[in-house]
Formats: sequence, structure tokens, C-alpha cells
Amino acid sequence: MNLKYSFSFHLIFLTFSLVLFPMSTGLSKPLRSGEISGKVLDSKTDEAMAGVTLVLEGTTLGTVTDAAGRYKIANVPAGEQTILARFIGYQTQKRTITIQENAKLVLNFYLTESAVTAAAIEVVATKERQAPEDPRTSLFRIEPKQTKVLAGGAEDVLRSLQAIPGVLAQNDFSSQLFVRGSGPDQNLMLMDDIEVFNPYRLYGTISMFNPETVSDISLITGGFPAKYGDRLSAVLDITNRDGTQEKAIAGKLNANITDANAIFEGRAPFGLEGSWLISSRRTYYDLIVGPILKDAGLVEGDVAFPNFWDFQTKLAVQVHPEHQLQLNAVIGRDNVDIVTSERDSEQPDSLNLGNTTKNDVFGAAWHYTPTPNALNKFVVSWYRNSGDSRFSGTFVDDAAYSEEELEEFEEQGIDPTLLAFQAVETESTFEFLKTSLRDEISIKSNRHLFEAGVGTDFLTTSIYFFVDASESAKAAYQALVQSGQAGSIPFDTIITQSVSYFRSNAYVQDRIEILKNKLFLQPGLRFDYYKLIDKAYLAPRFNFSYALDDITTIRGAWGMYYQSPGYEKLIDQDEFFDLSQGEEFIRTLSAERAIHYVLGVDRWLNDRWQLKLEGYYKHFDDLLVQKKEVSTIYEVSYTGGDWYDTASWSAPYAVTEERLSSIPVNGGTGHAYGFEILLEKRRTTKDDRLNGWISYAYAIANRSRDGLEMPFDYDQRHTINVVVDYKLNDWLDLGVRWRFGSGYPYTPPVGVTPRVVPLDENETVWAIQRDSFLGDRVIFDIDYGDESNQNSKRLPAYHRLDIRFTAHSHYSAGYLSFDWDFYLDIINAYNNQNVISYRYDIVENPNGGAPLLERETQSMLPIIPTLGICVWF
Repeated sequence: MNLKYSFSFHLIFLTFSLVLFPMSTGLSKPLRSGEISGKVLDSKTDEAMAGVTLVLEGTTLGTVTDAAGRYKIANVPAGEQTILARFIGYQTQKRTITIQENAKLVLNFYLTESAVTAAAIEVVATKERQAPEDPRTSLFRIEPKQTKVLAGGAEDVLRSLQAIPGVLAQNDFSSQLFVRGSGPDQNLMLMDDIEVFNPYRLYGTISMFNPETVSDISLITGGFPAKYGDRLSAVLDITNRDGTQEKAIAGKLNANITDANAIFEGRAPFGLEGSWLISSRRTYYDLIVGPILKDAGLVEGDVAFPNFWDFQTKLAVQVHPEHQLQLNAVIGRDNVDIVTSERDSEQPDSLNLGNTTKNDVFGAAWHYTPTPNALNKFVVSWYRNSGDSRFSGTFVDDAAYSEEELEEFEEQGIDPTLLAFQAVETESTFEFLKTSLRDEISIKSNRHLFEAGVGTDFLTTSIYFFVDASESAKAAYQALVQSGQAGSIPFDTIITQSVSYFRSNAYVQDRIEILKNKLFLQPGLRFDYYKLIDKAYLAPRFNFSYALDDITTIRGAWGMYYQSPGYEKLIDQDEFFDLSQGEEFIRTLSAERAIHYVLGVDRWLNDRWQLKLEGYYKHFDDLLVQKKEVSTIYEVSYTGGDWYDTASWSAPYAVTEERLSSIPVNGGTGHAYGFEILLEKRRTTKDDRLNGWISYAYAIANRSRDGLEMPFDYDQRHTINVVVDYKLNDWLDLGVRWRFGSGYPYTPPVGVTPRVVPLDENETVWAIQRDSFLGDRVIFDIDYGDESNQNSKRLPAYHRLDIRFTAHSHYSAGYLSFDWDFYLDIINAYNNQNVISYRYDIVENPNGGAPLLERETQSMLPIIPTLGICVWF
């Protein structure tokens, strides 16, 4: 982008910003009478309630709360007035107040659930249900309390979302989300309107989102509107709740066998209208496991087993009836530091592992609501994701010895230092800094909901990477490179880069009511400029909804989506891309692109049951893949005789072939398509005992490059989720979750090949590696074939049952009063051995000839019972 174009864009950005503020300010009208404003909250959860009707009794004045639960009624006649707050499923609340002329009164409502008598088919407009006028497709909302009681979900937001149709888990150990044939790096993660790159704790095991402080969880798995950008697949939008205003201080404690979570909150001090909230979490099993292993002599030094802690706070102050200030902060740390003591770092079976990761978020948001139908949000944020890691270790060479041989050596007391071994050493640091400015406005009129926004992110990404390995380890890795499963790693080369750049964007979208209460269209247009690659993109989007009747709605979407390259997305990528090739090279890259087509229908079978069917197609192009480069490798040919005798093989000879490197190019395409069926039961009254859903998803996802198409790594053709939350009685709940998924693809080995290693530092002389301990026999590596063999087979089907019992109780004595839950959560209740991968041993062929491969199954989580207690006061 030339200087003139760059200046012009910033002029447009500034002009757009200046236009938005006067537009919103100009909507405010001078008060001729009094004014009432405030928020409506759920009395039990303190969650904001959207869609609540508020009316002045005996008048035509009234309004409806917005998505944040806020309302405002202007021109209220002076004197005594009665205001009613109504919401189906909740008790109507009546408040009598006195209004002074030209006064502004802040009045909050806390509504309590109540039973509702329903007709045969009656649509109940609860806050969890998507209104017919909402044209967003593929929208799923989970109540925060559902994440708390979901069996096997570890009370984690991301793990709970893995039970939604179209969303897959990598395995039992990861909280990453794979959505409709896309990788986790293609998901946009927002927390209080702030983008976060690495929302994980404990190295992907759980997420940074605290279920005790979250008020809204929305996931759009496809066809998301123009307000969201720089991602190809899905949007997760998390909103943290305000603290309670009912008490000066309230609290909640949650503890189980692995971690503790403490939350304190209350109304704002010094007479301010608002609230505060503070929470802190920490794992503590490291404090138990570490001393035990040290006493056993298995580790040495200052040991920190995998652990994390985080601190979160939110302050919300209504500085004026029309203005609210929100301040947010999250500070998180992950740490591990392990050194085994049985061996030093130069001997086999030794390990030196260390890692520290930091996640810090600070944000300030100014919400201006001049009328109940207009909102302007200005958000400033600072985000840092940084870390450093080290790994070094020496390991007995699995390829040189079978498992049976290693067991025999151990029984015979053979010194492992005599055996062939591999050594690996890595060191890396990274820091991603992002400062963001964003302004958004939404204006609702009779037939329009107009939304627009502008924003700029200033990023600095720094990375240092170094990896070294023994020649035997390098040779074993080359088998993966040759098969196309991995790109070449720049061994013995230090990669370092620090670059500062910005991303700017602007969007407009308008939801238009074409046919009253029937047809709604939402066209949108997004503009993105990525300074790193010096390219700008326009992305048109279109959504619609059509209400066939009061209980059936059709929704559809089409849109173009772009994603820029950047180190900040590497955390979620399975491949390593070296972006340190210089500014000119980076500018040859383009943003990745996806086109979404989505069509679905949902129908309320009665006031509690909903059936939803949706189909989708996504086309990907310009995907970043590892560049193929011509390289010289050394191979040998079998000439006859004993396979373990070097005399049976030719001398190594040079072969030139293309192999994947770590340099990125826009050489990939792909597609993903399928359909999803969801039958959901919502608990709408206190008398309802059942809440949950059953879903089935059929999906196909492929990737292509150089004319070769293969299944996506997480192409799961059939997925079933059964989620049940059932109230057995007034004090005991039963949670059940059962998952089934057809097997992921994997690359099977095709045989073995002798390991060829260089004999000199200049790599001019090569030879077959031999094991002197076993009579100079040839050491083999596993041969995975070429790219045509990649992902050609599938793992067995996955299925797992989780069960959770939660008991509720209340204690009160004098001034002391609190509620508590006690729960038992059983993961993988019938102990199914789900396969995560296969490990192969190279064993001698009893009939002579080529060595054989012996397969060993690597399983995921076994049956795991967990006890926990939650107390709030």
C-alpha cells in the first residue's frame, strides 16, 4: 500500500469515528419531565436479562431491555408512578416511585423465576432463545450455569462448547475447538469485546474463561456477520457479568481435588451506582504431587509441576444514567519446571522441562445510551501473551529396540547408557503485544437495526526459536517430513524476529424488516487492512431470517471471510511457519479466505422443545501451507540377505526430491460441508426437571494442494452428543453426557527403512547407522510412505460416558447464611479405551526378511472420579 493510500485510509478511519459520536449524541433529547433508567437482572444468577418489558401503569410509556439488560423511559410525568417489569417465566415485579420534574432516577429490577402454565404450543420468549428477527445462523448460547453442571466438562467454558453440534475436540486432554472442518487458529475469541489469542490454561487443558464470572456465552459456528473479522471459521463471544448490587459484599468458593476458585463481589462503594467483582483461581495438585515425587528421588531441584493461577476483576459504574464505565483486568500465569534426577541431561531417560506462559488483559469500555434504542461503545484494551520454554532430554531409541527387548535389558540390569539413544534440545520465547481502539454504534428504529464500527489494533510480535537434535533423532524426524506429515524444522538454526504493525477495520451492517414480523434481511460489508502484508480486503456478508409462523423460522447466510498471517495465531496451529524471511517476502503472502453458505430451520415443538436442522458448505482458498523445496537426501537399496546386516544394503546415494519446509506459501485449498440436527429441551420453569439436548452431525472436511486431496486431520464424519441435566428431587441433580464420534484419520506406516546419518559435520559422507550393543545391526526407522499415504486410515470410533451428581443444601444460623453444592463427577464412567494414536515397535521377523511393525495403542483418559464442593454466601 503506497503512502497516499495509507493516508487516505486513516483519514477515512478518523472521519468515520468523528461521525459516529455526533450521530449517537444527536439522538439525545432534552428532558421535559423525569426519566427512569437502570438494569434488569436475574435475582439468582445476577445475569442481565434482555427482552424484559417495562411499562408505567396507566400510561402508554414503556420500553424493552437491551442485550445488556439496560432500559430507559423518558418523559415520565412528575409525581407518583408505578412501573411494572414483566418477563415470561418470571414473577412480575411492581415498584412505586416518585418522580421529580427534570430528575433522572436509576431503578434496577431483580426478577425471580416462577412457574408458567403453557398452552399446547406456546413460544416462551426467554433470554436463551433466538428471536425470529435475529438473522444470525449457527448461533448457540450456553448458560454459564450449564458449564458448571455439565458432566465431564471440568466446569470449563470451552470444554462445554465441545458438546455443541459442529464442534469437535482434539482429544480428551485439549480444550481447543475444531469447528466445521477448521482448525482452532481460525476461531475468533472475544472476552468483553477484547480479542484474545491464547485463551488456555495448563497448556490447552482448560480455558481462561471463569464460569463463575461469565454472564453470556455465544458461539457462531458459521455465517457470522460483518462486525467480526480476521478469522475464517467461528466466533466465540464471552461477556463477563457485573458484580451484584444487592449486597455490599458477597462471595463464592469452589474447590475440588485439583483446583480452587474464589469470587467476591458487591455494590460499588462511596455511594456510586455500580458494582465490583474479583475472582482468583489456582490449581494445587502440584503442591501435593511435587513433594511426593521429590521424596521418592524421582525429581530434583526446585520443581514446579504443571500449574496455573489467574486473577480477574471487573468494575462497572453508572457514572450518569446515559453513561456506564467498565474496567476489566485478567492476569494469568502457567508454569512447569521439571528435572529428573535419576539421569543427568547427557544420559538416556533424562528430562529437563520448563515453561512459563503469561496472559494479561486490561480493558476499559465506555457505554453511552442516549435513548433505549441507541448504544455507542468505545473500548480501549491492552493484551499480552508471552512465554518462554525449554526442553532437553535423552531417550532410549524406540526405533532401535522393541518394547520386549527394553524390558529384557531392564531385567538384566543393563546400563541404558550403552544403548542407542536420541537427544533433543529446544529453546523458545515469544511475546505478542496488542493495543486496540474500537468504537461501535447500534441504532434501532421501526424497521432497522443499524450497526457500524471502526477499530485499529497495534501489534508487536517477537519470537525466538532454536532446536537441536542428535543425528539419529533428525533421521527419525525426516521420515515424517518425507510422508508429508510435517514440514522441515530448521535444526541448528536460530530463528528470531520482532515486528510491529497494525490492523485496521471498519464495518457496516443493517438488519431490515422487509415484511412485518416475517422477513428480516441483514446485509453487511467489512473492510480490513493488514499492514504486515500491506493488503486490503472487502468482505461482503448477507444474513436473512424468515418466520414461516410463530414457531418456525428459516435462517440463511452467505459471506466472505479473510484471515491474515501472523505469529499470534501460531499457538493454535499444528504446523510451524517461519515468518522471519524479511519484509519483502511477507508481503508476497495473501490473507487466507473462506466462503460460507449456511441454511437452516428451527421449530418449537412446544413451549419447551426445539428442533433445529442446519446445512453448510465452506470453501477455503489461499490457505497457508508449508512450501515444498527441492532437497538432497540419502537413501539405500536392499541388495539381498539379512536385513540387519549392513552388507545387505547398498552404499547411501543422493536423491533429489521435494520436501515440505517451514516457509509459508498460499498453496492450500479445501472444503467442508455437512448437516446438523439438534433436539433441545429448555428448562423454562422451576417445575421443569429436564434440561439438555441430543444432536447428530454429518460432516466432511478435506484439504488440497498440488492436485492431491486428503481428509482434514480432524475430519469426523459422524458425531452424536447426548447431554442431560435432570433434577431427581429438590436437592439432587443428575448430569449425563455421552459422546460418539467416528474415527479421525491418521497416517499408517508402510514398512521400515534403514536409518542413514552423516559421518562428518559437513554432511558429505553418509552411512547406515548401526547399534554396536547388538553386534552392529542396522537401526531402522518407520517408513510412512509419501504424501499419497497421508491420512489414509482412520482410528476406531470414540465414545465416552460422563456422569455427575450434584447435591444442594442451605445453612442458616443467626447472621450466618450460605448455600453449598457437593458434587461427584465421573469421567469415562464405563472406562472405554479411546484411541488417541498408535505407537509402533520395530521387531525382528521370526521368518526372516524385513522387520515387522508391532502396534501398541495409546489411549485417552481412563475412568476418573472427581469430588468437589461449592459454597456461596
